[in-house]
Amino acid sequence: MADRKTRQGGENTYQKIGGWLIIFAIGLILYPIQTMFFLITELIQALSAENWSALTSPTSPYYHAFFAPLVIAELVGNICFFIFSICLVVFFFQQRKYAPRLMILFLIGNLIFVGFDYFVTTFIIIRPNSINMDATINFVRTTAAGFIWFPYFIISKRVAKTFVK
Repeated sequence: MADRKTRQGGENTYQKIGGWLIIFAIGLILYPIQTMFFLITELIQALSAENWSALTSPTSPYYHAFFAPLVIAELVGNICFFIFSICLVVFFFQQRKYAPRLMILFLIGNLIFVGFDYFVTTFIIIRPNSINMDATINFVRTTAAGFIWFPYFIISKRVAKTFVK
């Protein structure tokens, strides 16, 4: 293969991102874009004076005691994941040796964050007889991605030979 290089000691490494890592790279590039879109279209809207008072005023028909903490947690969490994902994109394409560990940490943190969000919105805020399809789809997608990529980054020889700098 043209993208291989031999390190001292005769071990092959990969100079380019390739194989299944290309699929992960596409998702990794799209993640900050998706997160920024969510922050702008959803969370910033919820923080407007009119919407915030509708969500947090006990006299409002939309009021729930968990709305304010949930919106703040969503805002802080999404900003943190946005910054972390930007750093991951840089480390990923620089092929840093600690990038796979950071990606696993990112995937686990994202699964916990999305799982918590799903639990709170589905079982506490939304009534038990209705389904929040957006939260369900996001939770299933995040869980599936975790089950696919956790083992890949742990046992893949391609990952071990690509991230060596």
